Amino acid sequence: MINIKFGDVFKSIAVFMGKNWQVIALVAVIILFFVSKNDFGALKKSMEVMTLSYQEQIASMEALHRKELKLREDSIANYEKQLAEINQKHEEAMANLRENRASDIKKFKRDFEEQPEELAKEINQQFGFKYVE
Repeated sequence: MINIKFGDVFKSIAVFMGKNWQVIALVAVIILFFVSKNDFGALKKSMEVMTLSYQEQIASMEALHRKELKLREDSIANYEKQLAEINQKHEEAMANLRENRASDIKKFKRDFEEQPEELAKEINQQFGFKYVE
């Protein structure tokens, strides 16, 4: 059976490293360089993929934004068109009411002067008021 003393092994390694530390450091730097070079290539590819993905996302977001702006402009145009139609209908209705009001007033004045009894009956039927002389 082999009896190994770890203390002696560590001392031997320490002495070897003390004498050859420059060579060991050089080998470690070379290994680190090649390992990091491979990682840098993968990192560069990953960055390119992320950049392309971001550019695609930005392009799609810009397209959606343009679409939303067009929909908004269409909605505003539709709103203004409907508002103009409503205003026109309102003006026509108000003019119609003014005309009817004037003709109704003339009719009531004529009925009041010519047929007060008929006007009293009509008021009584429509509003429930009684005509008092």
